[in-house]
Amino acid sequence: MEMITKCDGCGLEIEGGREACQRLFESRLSLETDDYRYARLHRLVVDCYCLQHPQQYCVSAKSLMAHLAGLCIAIEMSGGQGAYRALQRSLNGNPPLVKPIVPDNRGDYTIADVLNTSDAGDYARCANVWAKQIWRAYHATQGWARDWLGRHVQ
Repeated sequence: MEMITKCDGCGLEIEGGREACQRLFESRLSLETDDYRYARLHRLVVDCYCLQHPQQYCVSAKSLMAHLAGLCIAIEMSGGQGAYRALQRSLNGNPPLVKPIVPDNRGDYTIADVLNTSDAGDYARCANVWAKQIWRAYHATQGWARDWLGRHVQ
């Protein structure tokens, strides 16, 4: 029997720790495959999970920018697809980025909170609360993302 441990990324207390948290994240794919109402939140949920697990998903400045600026687009720019495409183009190659320090506390909501919902509407509400918590947690790096978007996304 595995012991309840904390995920070293998001702090979720779960039997199996980080590996079990990763399995929860991967399990959302079945929701997204089966129902477009979940699929439309794919980018937001991926960015949130990655920003809460930066030791795995935001190792480089480029990957941190991709997820942080993606979250900025979702929260401050209404998730416009053109902005996401421009962000992707701006990060092609080897862009000149210096990685800032990521916060130790990256929000209280986790993937478990988002998945522990009763329907697609509640899933969307929880995903948006999660996103806003993470965005606030990254307050010291918001300007870094906004500046990049301001220079590369019209």
